[in-house]
Amino acid sequence: MKRKTWIFCFLLGVAALIFINFVFDTKVKGHFRREESESFRLFARPGFEKWSAFEFSFLKAFYYTLSLRVYLGKLSEKYMTPPLFAKEAIVRTAEVVTRVCPYYYDIYYIANGYLSWDFGDVETANRFLKKGIDYYPKRWIFYLYLGFNYFYFLKDYEMGAQYLVKASEISGRPFYAHLAAKLLYASGRTEIAIGIVRNMLENTKDEGWRKNLKIRLEALEAIYTIEKAVEAFREKTGRNPQNIEELVKTGFLKSVPVDPYGGEFYLDEAGNVKTTSNLTFTKH
Repeated sequence: MKRKTWIFCFLLGVAALIFINFVFDTKVKGHFRREESESFRLFARPGFEKWSAFEFSFLKAFYYTLSLRVYLGKLSEKYMTPPLFAKEAIVRTAEVVTRVCPYYYDIYYIANGYLSWDFGDVETANRFLKKGIDYYPKRWIFYLYLGFNYFYFLKDYEMGAQYLVKASEISGRPFYAHLAAKLLYASGRTEIAIGIVRNMLENTKDEGWRKNLKIRLEALEAIYTIEKAVEAFREKTGRNPQNIEELVKTGFLKSVPVDPYGGEFYLDEAGNVKTTSNLTFTKH
């Protein structure tokens, strides 16, 4: 009798879960409708989503994350970079998934990758990474991402170094501690960024994110090549070059590197390397 009661309650719970998700899917369908009838689901409050998941929290997190991947994949067919309205879908999905099943770590990678690079919302990206650390305190890659975000985007070199040291301690890789030391002495920061992005690439399985990282690595390597030429020019002439073309004419550069984002590299008044693309694709 008890077993029948348990089975009945279990089936009732499954039916309730299906019904709840159907109601919310139907109610909000089309809210994110845009140019090509793209749509993405909204959610109930994260707490309610967690309650309605019952013991299927992992499957629910998987489903929501997969839906987000498909949605972003469809958008990438039209837009070179994710449009601004996609940000809400990413944040809402991350909020729900990290509440429903905070151990589903894929969502932390997705949220950080898009929010920091594509939308410039590094504070929100860091918030999700720190939540990931709460549940995965030994996952060193989260510390690596935080270290990169702090030094590269927020220019907080001391905080960035602290997270890189932590990544080094947990992973057992002294390379990150070496980067942290260079960071604290404000030397070779483009070189540091290259090292970190290379390691991100080595530890990333998602093909979409790997593609983005490869482009960013190519851009950073181009910047580093120009920076080394500027440094050599300064040492020989005692001044900054007037422009990148002067570096080519004087033999310090073989040719002007190509910006993979479609922009053009140039030197500011202080001789720093800049690009008209700001390391992002032109949005259409």
